[in-house]
Amino acid sequence: MPTVLVKSSTPLEADQTFEISEGETIFEGLERLGLVLPHGCLAGSCGACRIEVIKGSENLKIPGAVESDTIAHIKNQMAQAQITVRLACRAKVIGDIEIKKL
Repeated sequence: MPTVLVKSSTPLEADQTFEISEGETIFEGLERLGLVLPHGCLAGSCGACRIEVIKGSENLKIPGAVESDTIAHIKNQMAQAQITVRLACRAKVIGDIEIKKL
């Protein structure tokens, strides 16, 4: 099973590691294990579930059209356009990844 390492957003929180099923979305896998990420539509168009992929972006299935459009819109609004942004509700895991909530 692939592992998802969720990096802490603050020094007061600890990093967390979860095993989720291959082909499962990050959001579904983490929610099933008790970690609910921020979310809105869960369809890939609102961008509320955006995450930064720190390591392992190659271990996510290629984004579809809806996710790609939403990511492009998010990156246009961000000062740090070089980071790898994905949507937890749409990104399907095929291997180990390391992420951070945005």
